[in-house]
Amino acid sequence: MSDQEPTVIRKFPAARGLAWVSGSWGLVKRQPLRLLLISLFFQFLLSFSQMGALGLVIILCLPVLSAGLLHAFFLVEQGEKPMLAVLFMPFTVKQTIGSLLLLGGVAMVLALVVVTLVMAGQMLDIDPEIIIRIEKGDLDALQLIDPQLLETAVLSMALGAAISGTITYFSVPLIWFRKQKTGSAVIMGLKGLGRNWKPLLVIGLLLGILAVPIVLLFGSFYLSALSEGTASTLLGFLLLMIGPMFQLLLFGTQYLAFRDIFGLDEAATGSTSQSGDQLVA
Repeated sequence: MSDQEPTVIRKFPAARGLAWVSGSWGLVKRQPLRLLLISLFFQFLLSFSQMGALGLVIILCLPVLSAGLLHAFFLVEQGEKPMLAVLFMPFTVKQTIGSLLLLGGVAMVLALVVVTLVMAGQMLDIDPEIIIRIEKGDLDALQLIDPQLLETAVLSMALGAAISGTITYFSVPLIWFRKQKTGSAVIMGLKGLGRNWKPLLVIGLLLGILAVPIVLLFGSFYLSALSEGTASTLLGFLLLMIGPMFQLLLFGTQYLAFRDIFGLDEAATGSTSQSGDQLVA
């Protein structure tokens, strides 16, 4: 980084958040099918995050996969057509893979610490057999857990995810596009969040409103699975389509916010573009 210019953190007004959200949708509309396919496969990989050791590997690699999805938006903005393989391109770049994996490890440990502190040993009160059934996907086993304990567990996981997301929001693209090291990327990313809390708050509010119908759909899907033993096919299909589209909206706003606040280093984007030439069609 010694031969690169210092990273400048630009500050934007609250209204910029609306532009990032609408701009994200504009990028999605350029290549909806390709981006949807990439997002669906991203969700497919995340589905393994509950499977023991494999789940830990998936969580560890989450920043790497996120960098791939962000790069897909970069390619779309450049007028190119990203292929599914772009999701795995960061695994092949030696200059950034170590920093991205380290970031994944830090985020995972922080989330685990937060969950442990909030739960404060309450998980010990759950029958191990119930936990095994839940890990196998038995939704009926959730009814055997104390509702208060289940609520605390959900809140602790949401808090852990929020803290991890805050740390990685700008640090992932800083590592990938500007070739920052993990420590400096985290610090710079938090500074960027602090300087632009107003437009980012607008993003959070807008996406939160858009997430309401998705949460309602998921709740209906979950209640249907518990009450009838089988989930509604229609609700499952809607979630399969709407969930990944919402995820694309999230990553698109993240990409545009990063681009405007930190800029895209020409040398960095040039090297990643050369690596991605074979991943576009």
